[in-house]
Amino acid sequence: MEKQNRFKKYYAGIFCLLIVVGIFGGIGSVMGLPNMLNTIMKTAHDLLLNTVFYLMAICVITGALGAIFVEFGVVSLLERILRPLMRPLFNLPGVASLGAVMTFLSDNPAIISLAKDKRFSTYFKKYQFISLTNFGTAFGMGLLVIVFMISQGFFVEPFIGLLGAMIGCLVSTRLMQRFIVKSYPEYKDEPAAVLDEKDMEAEEAVKETSMFTRILNALLDGGKSGVDVGMSIIPGVLIISTFVMILTFTTGDNGVYDGAAYEGVGFLPWLFGKVNIIFDWLFGFEHPALMAFPITALGAVGAALGLIPGFIQEGWVDGNAIAVFTAIGMCWSGYLSTHTAMLDALGYRKLTSKAILAHTIGGLVAAVAAHWMFVLYTLAFGTPATFDGGADRYSTVSNAPVIIEFVSENQVKVGDRVFTDEAGDTPEEEGSLARVIEEMLLTNEATISVADGVKVDAAGFIAADKLPEASRESLMKEVQAGFDMYRERIAQRRYGRSLAELTPEEVAELDASIPFKFEHQAPLSIDEEYAEDESPVVEAPEAEVVE
Repeated sequence: MEKQNRFKKYYAGIFCLLIVVGIFGGIGSVMGLPNMLNTIMKTAHDLLLNTVFYLMAICVITGALGAIFVEFGVVSLLERILRPLMRPLFNLPGVASLGAVMTFLSDNPAIISLAKDKRFSTYFKKYQFISLTNFGTAFGMGLLVIVFMISQGFFVEPFIGLLGAMIGCLVSTRLMQRFIVKSYPEYKDEPAAVLDEKDMEAEEAVKETSMFTRILNALLDGGKSGVDVGMSIIPGVLIISTFVMILTFTTGDNGVYDGAAYEGVGFLPWLFGKVNIIFDWLFGFEHPALMAFPITALGAVGAALGLIPGFIQEGWVDGNAIAVFTAIGMCWSGYLSTHTAMLDALGYRKLTSKAILAHTIGGLVAAVAAHWMFVLYTLAFGTPATFDGGADRYSTVSNAPVIIEFVSENQVKVGDRVFTDEAGDTPEEEGSLARVIEEMLLTNEATISVADGVKVDAAGFIAADKLPEASRESLMKEVQAGFDMYRERIAQRRYGRSLAELTPEEVAELDASIPFKFEHQAPLSIDEEYAEDESPVVEAPEAEVVE
């Protein structure tokens, strides 16, 4: 027996080692081992500085706000307002709304502190009491998720997601109650707790403190709890998000691996691209890589939130995605890691599998509901305005994102940079006009979308008719090269292949998805209107360029 156990132990160790070596060996074979290690460290470092600390700040602020709400009776007020909804919707007593409010303001485990209170538990039958794990988990870290989404420039979408989470919570809670009653019929009528004489003796002593002291204590104590939540998300963000990003993103800006942060092998987009039609219909995801969010949220919603800035930078996120992310982020806020602990703490570990199954279904329902509610909202009211420095991310601008202005006989100005037309330079050189145009188009892609199929001119020209014919031709070829390099970058991001490797159908799909067009006619005044032209040529021409 001892030899058998020892063999099993060794077998498990070997199996684990093979899996680890296989995963990282496969990634290293694509990226190169040094590049993979550098990317892991730099990505984790950037996430720590720019995402984790930001999330921690939100946790501290929301924790302090939640403590203020509790101290001055706002939570009790909300409980009274929400109480009439509990019985008909969730088949729970009114006091259960307090659990929703507390988990919304903090995290899933907040429901445990309430459930441990006998006075709270006496309101429930056993099957209702156990379903609190599903009910509370559906609203976990809700305030943090919504505040984070608003901080990214979205306002209407997070609240649509909140409604979706409520629908998912209804399904999850009701389904869990059905599972419990079917397996344990006696739990339907058995009370969750009964108060004895000692429990009835409540402490009535109230400490007389000043208003200032109450506010200060609430803020500081709430802030400390926020720090605890913020610290708890660090492992998830650094470990899970780093790994997911390596599986999601592809090469760096230059199309090769150089060990920079946020590089990867593009496995998840490839994987979900095979079945993207399913997620496109269910969730409305326009890019398969977005499925990384719900997968990560299963373990830690903080880690999932850490993916969003990268998604926005890549231009993958729209209002629908934010609504779905909010819904599924709240419902699936680490429930794989918390359900077991919560049910174990309450003494019902045996029902963990049923709770997880019910909540999985509830989370999917939440995401689908959020998607179709967003669709209905846009049909009724149009695309919601998105705030980013006062700009609407989804409104089409009338002028081009790249404005090229004539400066002298052989010079043009783009932004605050002046480029001189010289022979012998190539568009691929760092700092060339073509490279600058490429980066400007990539930057603007996240803020411009196609409206009714009408695309935005990639480049506009001011008084370029004053340029000599040779300089004008060189300028147009440079802009064309920049536009082609931009399309090449998009192809690498979405398909993990170059334009030359794409099928004609994929090229057509890519050109239809990007928000820009480039006119081939001679440059006109910026005030003049461009005529519609054919699709741009894929190959970058070899000619004199503007440096």
